Amino acid sequence: MLLFRARALSALRAACLACLVIVPQAALAHAVLMESAPRAQQQLDVAPTEVSVTFNEGVGPIFFRIIDKSGSEVGKPGEIQLDGTKMRMPLGAALPNGTYVMTYRVISADTHPVGATIPFSIGEPIGDLTGASAATAATSSMWTWPVAINRWLLYCTMLLAAGSALFVLLMPAPTVLVASALRVGRWAAVVAAIAYLLSIGIGGAEMLLGGGGALFEVASWKRGLDSTLTPSAVIGIPAMGLIFWACSQGATPPRAGVLGLGAALGIASFLVTGHAATAAPVWLMATTVAVHLTATAFWIGAFWPLARSTVVLPVRESGALLTAFSSRAAWAVGAIVLSGLVISWTQVQSFGNLFGNDYGIGLRRKLVLFAFLLALAAINKFWLTPALERGELHAAGRIAKTIKAELGLYLLILLAAMSLTLTTPPRAIVSSTAAGGGMAAAMTANDSIRGTLQANGYTADYELTPGKAGENMIMVTVKGADGQVIENLTDLEITPSLASAGIADIRIKASQQAGGMWHAMVQEMIIPGQWTLGLDVFVTDYDKVEFSGPVEIR
Repeated sequence: MLLFRARALSALRAACLACLVIVPQAALAHAVLMESAPRAQQQLDVAPTEVSVTFNEGVGPIFFRIIDKSGSEVGKPGEIQLDGTKMRMPLGAALPNGTYVMTYRVISADTHPVGATIPFSIGEPIGDLTGASAATAATSSMWTWPVAINRWLLYCTMLLAAGSALFVLLMPAPTVLVASALRVGRWAAVVAAIAYLLSIGIGGAEMLLGGGGALFEVASWKRGLDSTLTPSAVIGIPAMGLIFWACSQGATPPRAGVLGLGAALGIASFLVTGHAATAAPVWLMATTVAVHLTATAFWIGAFWPLARSTVVLPVRESGALLTAFSSRAAWAVGAIVLSGLVISWTQVQSFGNLFGNDYGIGLRRKLVLFAFLLALAAINKFWLTPALERGELHAAGRIAKTIKAELGLYLLILLAAMSLTLTTPPRAIVSSTAAGGGMAAAMTANDSIRGTLQANGYTADYELTPGKAGENMIMVTVKGADGQVIENLTDLEITPSLASAGIADIRIKASQQAGGMWHAMVQEMIIPGQWTLGLDVFVTDYDKVEFSGPVEIR
C-alpha cells in the first residue's frame, strides 16, 4: 500500500504538470464594450462605409446588423471582420438620411453572450425607433437559467469525481471506505460527462437566443462547438471516462496513473474557460485556479467516505482516519484561502469593488458561506475528532451530521461560484470606465425628468436626463422612513421596461457616488413612450425594496 501511494503521488504530480502545459495561453475573459463607431446617439453628416465595435478582449461574432426605423436590416452588410479586439462590418450600400440602430451579439472567452443596441442617425436628429425594437439584440435568453443549472451540476459532479479519486490516492483509508469513495466517484463521473456534453448544446442555444426547441437544432450545437465550451468538454469527458474506468475496478487499488490523470484532466478542463482561469496574467491565474480546484476537490471527495467511517468503522479507527484527514485538510484549507484571495483580488482589484455590483455581492455571499464552512471544520477538528479518538460513542453521530452539513454548505458555495460566471467582474468594468466605454456626452440638468417613488416606507428620488429617447443618465437617492438619505445601501439596480414594445428583462447596475447618490447610464430607452421605471434597492444583502412607477420618455 505504501508503494502504491508513492506511485500515486508521482503519477498525480506528473498529470498535473502535463495538464498545465496543455492549457491555452489566451488572456481572455468577460467581454465589455469599450467604444463604437458610430457612437451611441451620434448624428453623422455622411453615411458610414463600415461600422465597428471594440471590446476589452477578443470576441466571437454571433450577429452584427444595421436596423432602420421599420425594423428591416439595411446597408447590404459584408462579411464580419475581426481585428484584434475590434469587430468591423463593411456596408455595401450607402445609408440614406434617417435614424438607425446598430445591434450586435457576441460571445466572449468565458462563453458569456453579450448583446447591445446603439442608436445613431445620418443627416438629421434621431427619430422614433418603435419599429426597430423587435429586431434589436435581446438582453437575455430563456436558456440562461438552464445553462446556469447545468454549470452548477457540472461543478458539483466534476469536483466530486476528481475528489473521490484524490481521496483514494492520498488517504490511508481501509478497503471498505475506498470502495465507497470509488462508487461515488464512478457515478459522479457519469453525470459530469453528460453535463459537459449538454453545456455545448444549451450554451449554443443561449448564445443564439433560441426558443424552446433550440437544443435539438444543429445551429445551437454548431454555435456551442465554436466556443470555449468545446475544449473544456474535449478535456473533461475523457477525464471522466478515465475516472469511471478506474473506479469500476473494485475495492482493490486501481492504477494510480489512471486515477491521477483523470483527476488532473478534470481540473484542467475548467482552466480553458471562465472568468478566473482566463484572466491576465494567464499563467498565474491558471496555476492559481488549478490549486484552488484541486484542494476543493480533495475536501469535497472526502465528505462521503469520512461520514461513512463513523458508521462502518470502530469509533477509535474512525477518529484516527479523521485525524489523518485533518492534517492533510489543513494544507488544503490554506491552499484554498490563499488561492482564493489571489483570484478574488484579480477580479475585484480593490476592496471598494466588493460593493455596488453583482459580482461583489455574489463574492461576499460566497465568503460568508465559506466562513461558516470553516467554523464547522474547526468544530470537527478540535472537538469532535479528539472525542472519537478517545472512543466516545456520542461523537460519531455528531461528527457525521456536521460532515453532512459541510457538504451542504459546499454545494451552496459552488452555487455562489456559478453565479459569479453570470456577471461582469469589476476588473472589466474598471477597464471599460477607464477607456470611456459606454459614457454619454454631457447632459444638462435643465432638460430632465424628476420624480419620487415610494415603497415599504422608503422613498426614492430620481432625476432622468435628458428624458428623451436615447441614452439617459439617472441619479437616485433613497431615503428611509425618517426622511434621511441612506448612504450605505448595499446595491441599486435600474430595471426600465416598455410593455408596448415588448422591452423587459433589462437590469442596469448603478454605481454609488458621494452623499448616498447612485448613478447609472441607461442606453436602452431608445423608444419614446410611457416606460415603467423600476428600482431594485438592496438596503442590506437580504433586505430588498422594489420601487416602480411610470415615466414618459419623449
